[in-house]
Amino acid sequence: MYRLLLLALLLLAHTASARCGDGVQVFPRPGATIPTNTRLLLEGIGSARTLVEALPGKTLRLQTTGHEVRVKAQRGWISALGRVTVVLKPDKQLLPDKTYTLRLDDALPGQVALLNGTGTLLPEWTSGKGPDKDRPKWVKRPAVSEGFSRRSEEGLTRYVRLTLSMKEVSPTYMVVTLTGKQAGGAAQHYVLPVVNSAALLGHEPCSGAFDFEDGKSYRARVEVFDAAGNLAPAVPPLDFEAPSAPPGG
Repeated sequence: MYRLLLLALLLLAHTASARCGDGVQVFPRPGATIPTNTRLLLEGIGSARTLVEALPGKTLRLQTTGHEVRVKAQRGWISALGRVTVVLKPDKQLLPDKTYTLRLDDALPGQVALLNGTGTLLPEWTSGKGPDKDRPKWVKRPAVSEGFSRRSEEGLTRYVRLTLSMKEVSPTYMVVTLTGKQAGGAAQHYVLPVVNSAALLGHEPCSGAFDFEDGKSYRARVEVFDAAGNLAPAVPPLDFEAPSAPPGG
């Protein structure tokens, strides 16, 4: 049972987080159906962090046949472990039932890898029937599920899994403010995609969204948004103890 659980968590980590390397990833994931009033998130990892960090104020394009939407980069979040995410806000709504391509090459060099794409730098999405104006509704509020840590040749992977269930038609993400329950230490503030009704709070060997200290008690304040920017009703903070790193290394 434990091995099956660990495999499931590692698969989720691979899906929700970028591979250990340099590049960018986007939310919603490429290929997803998005509302016509969507916002996009663009994350820079490794050497691509500085490129993404310089984007606020710049404009990119979403294109489909016969229609173009300008998207302006706005400041988002910076992680404690070398990642940065900006918000891409369109200046008008998308047309329904169209395939849109984000022209990342408007602002990023062509050799930058799209880590959660299909091998191309230009991600695509299908627009839905119309705008999403409804806030997400809770079926099951966020709860702390399994925590795990694993050491490999590359380093330490360590996550706490948050599970939730919502009535929502659009992709969702959460913004987490993480603080130690003991006095001292700066708060960490970053964004996590929700994948298969779960989000992974932690890090991989090379980078990550949140840093942990062995066995330390933490409090996570969670806000959940859909891709259109609608905010779910507030939920109580989550308390947990960080999983300790395995011996060695």
